[in-house]
This record gives sequence, C-alpha cells and structure tokens, in this order.
Amino acid sequence: MSGPPGEACFGPYRILGVLGQGGMGQVLRAHDGDHERDVALKVLHPHWAQDEGYRDRFRREARIAARLTEPHVIPIHRYGEIDGQLFLDMRLVDGEGLDSLLRRAGPLDPARAVDLVGQVARALDAAHADGLVHRDVKPSNVLLVARADRRDLAGSVAGEDFAYLADFGIARGAGDGPGPALTAAGTAVGSTEYMAPERFGPTPPDARADVYSLACLLFELVTGRRPFVPPDPARLMAAHLHEQPPSPSSLRPGLPPALDDVVLRGLAKDPADRWQRAGDLAAAARSAPAVTGGAPPAAGAVTAVAPAAGAGGRPVTRQVPVPAPPPATLVGPVAGTPAPVRRRRGWLPWLVAAAAALVAVVLAGALVATGQRTGAGVGGGAGDDAADGAVDPPGVAERLLAVGLPEEVDPDDCTAGAPTGTELHRLECPAGDRDDRGAPAATYAVYAGDGAATGLAGFIESEGLSRRNSEYECGYGEDPEGWVQLTGSDEDPVGRLVCAVDAEGDAQLRWTWDDLGTLAVAEVRGGGEDALPELVSWWDRAADRRT
Repeated sequence: MSGPPGEACFGPYRILGVLGQGGMGQVLRAHDGDHERDVALKVLHPHWAQDEGYRDRFRREARIAARLTEPHVIPIHRYGEIDGQLFLDMRLVDGEGLDSLLRRAGPLDPARAVDLVGQVARALDAAHADGLVHRDVKPSNVLLVARADRRDLAGSVAGEDFAYLADFGIARGAGDGPGPALTAAGTAVGSTEYMAPERFGPTPPDARADVYSLACLLFELVTGRRPFVPPDPARLMAAHLHEQPPSPSSLRPGLPPALDDVVLRGLAKDPADRWQRAGDLAAAARSAPAVTGGAPPAAGAVTAVAPAAGAGGRPVTRQVPVPAPPPATLVGPVAGTPAPVRRRRGWLPWLVAAAAALVAVVLAGALVATGQRTGAGVGGGAGDDAADGAVDPPGVAERLLAVGLPEEVDPDDCTAGAPTGTELHRLECPAGDRDDRGAPAATYAVYAGDGAATGLAGFIESEGLSRRNSEYECGYGEDPEGWVQLTGSDEDPVGRLVCAVDAEGDAQLRWTWDDLGTLAVAEVRGGGEDALPELVSWWDRAADRRT
C-alpha cells in the first residue's frame, strides 16, 4: 500500500476505514478515484493469490456474482488483482442490518415481514438461476437501506423498505466440490440456527437449502425468535434434523393460520416437501389471508427509497463505517474470518429413517447422563418434551463434528476416542505428510452445552495468556503465545483461537466454534515457538471454517 502521508492507497483506491476483517483478508471502506465514488473493497490476503487453483475459482465465481443484476443483490463493480492481492469492489450500503432492527424493535408487522422476505426471495431466485446457492441467509445478511428522511427504520411499514441480500461470500455453485469460496471475509460458514437439515450431511446443498433458511428468516421476523432455541449446538442440530418447529401463531397469537402453513412447509425436513423456489414461498406468504398493514409491492417491483443517480436505477448508497484502526494498517496480514461450511464427506452416512426418529430423544438422554439440562425438549416449543427411551446416539454428534473438520482430515484415518466429561464425540487424528502441507496431529471433540467454550476459557486463564488482535499476532513476534477472538461479519464472537507451547515444548493450537460446540487441539511435537507460525498458517488455510 502506498499514498500521501497519513493516507493509505491500494491501486486507484484511497482507504477510508475498515468495515471488517478476517482470515481471507479485509473489507475496507475506500474511495475509488477512477469513478469518484466510495465503495466496499474486499482485499484478500496475498497467500490466496499464490494458489493458482483458488485464483481460477475466484475469477470464475466473481464473474458469476458480478453478473447478478437483480436490484436486491449488492452489485460488484469490478474485481481483479493489484500488487499480488485479489480484490472485489462492491457497492457500500448505508442502513441497518435486519438483525439489529429485530433486537431494537422486536417482531415485525406480518405485512412488512412478508414484503422483506419477498425482496430477499427475488435476490435468491436470481442467484439460483445462475447456479449459485447463498448458504448463509440470516437476518444479519439482510441490509435495509436508510430512509431518505433519516427517520428510524423501526417506524417503517410494508412497502417502505428496500433490502439487499448481502454476503455472497460463501456462495457456491450448486454442483461445486471442495475448495474455499471467493469472498469469505467476515461471514460464518452458514449459521447453524438457519441451516437446512441436508447441510449437516454429505450431499452438496441446492437452492432448496436457501428456501429453508428463508423460512427460518420469515419465522423470526413474525415471532421475534428462531424456529429452534435449544441450549446447545448438538440439540440444535438434532432439532433441525428431526424436530417439528412450533407454528408461528402459537408464539404470536393473531398471525393467520395460512401463514403458519407457508412457514412450516418452508421448514420441511425433506427438500422435496418444501417450496421449490424462494419466490414460491414469498408468493404464498403474500397470499395468506389477514397479512395486512401495508400494500406489499407486486412481484418484481422495486420498493421505496427513491434512487439517486446510479447505475441500473439502484439507490446510490454507502455503508456506515465501523470504528477502525489507522489506515496505514488496513491491508496485509489480518485476522481470520468467515467462510463456507467445510466439505461434507461421503464417509459420513445418513442415519436410517427408523433411527432418525429416535435421535433427538437419544441425545436428550445422553445429555442427562452427562449432567446437562434437557429443558422442554429440543425444539423449545409446546409439545417438544423428549419421549422416553435411550440408545447410543453417535450420528448427531459425529455429523456436528464433521461440519468443522479441516480440509485434509480424513475421519477414516482417525480413531474415535472415549469421550470424557461433557464430550459427546471425539476423534484422535495422526499427522499428515508435512512436506505436502498435511494436517498436524490433532484431537477434535464436540461437547454438550458450552463445554468447549468453557474448557478453552479455563485453559487461557490457567496459562495466563493475553489477547491478540488477530491470528497473525498469535504465534508470531517476541511473545507468540496468546489468544484471538474469532468474529463474524456482524462482529459477533464465533469462537477463539489459542497459540501456546506446553511444558514438553510441543507447539499447540487450540480453537473453538461456538455454533458447533467443538474444541480442537493441533500440535507439532517438540516444535516449540518456531512451529507456531506453521500451525497458524495451516489453520488459516485448512481449518478456519470462515475461509
């Protein structure tokens, strides 16, 4: 980066601030001098440009994303490579995330909720028509454009919103195989609270996985809560796989029964039983009797927000910058964040239908055995109490652990260890070929409740480790030991990463994923501090679910 004193530049871009940062790079607020406009600039870490396979994929997926011209998709202006770093130049949006609005204002009027879901559905249908599956539809990825009169968005009604579906960073082609997605920087792999059941298995998801997530979104918009609210990741996964969600009207009396039917069909476990297109769900929701409170726009219409002069008739907007470090530090080695779900491998079989019906019950029994509270059942709604019975439930825990396994780890090469404490499942994996950048020796475990996070927090305290700003400060410098808070695009914590050397001189890397309840420990025997950078580099490339 270069520029006048006090200013940082990246090619034709003058850096104005940091909007987010992650394992793949940084999201910057920048001024495009060529076109005299402020933009959101994703600058990927230099090591991605050195991977020819990733460079090819980046160009291919960027071309697909850039040609999405649907008004509710944030447009990509241009992409390419500058000074050995890949970049994406996108529109900035001034407004508020739907998650923030829900926290402030509570559930929305049904007509407004349906209007917003209709806009998101149009963005999804456009992406699906081009072969892309978004994979992370959730409130924080829906951005509402600020009102032209600058009044609070909480007071808006149906027909007054303009929504963008953001962060196609973990989007994949429906037939894509393994490999990092193009723009992941600051997004989670797909939030498990909104993840379709098939996402927990080996089959690549198609557009109907996004339909499921859209139904989760509509459920939350009209009720103020998610379809499933169990207290730990294992039971959340079991709920998505096997539990029926409560009807929205049981949580918010007065909602039309027809809207219940629309939402619950969207949440069907079997993709074939769902709405087959996002637009089908939205159209059915608009047709539900008693969805009133404003005039929803006709299908395909662009709502509210009078556009200023801008390409394609879209409103020219900008994003409110997040407080950032000095511009001189904006580009370069940065903290690791979000990306797509790790590959689902064919080694992990689907549970047979008969066993599937018992898994949630079984898991509840297992958690009782480990001293965990089972509460009112997996789904958290009326009538969700677990039935009697108990059998060994390895399927759920194994699938949950598989979601976050690193790229090079083949579970068939690992040994299932005996779970201890609140562990539900444990894998002990040998080291791969270090000459081929293989995975280090590691143990991966999924825990009941918050056992993973609590265990790692206890280790940090017992070792007296201090916090670092990014994983590029973990394992490096005069004091390489420490821990990093891993965050998503909304700056919410998603886990922790710890660098340490034990009493025997083994270099160790520990990390947790809060949404999965997993804790991993990778090590290089006798490696000492010198091996920590190697571990961090491997983790950033292969084990960070956000890359």
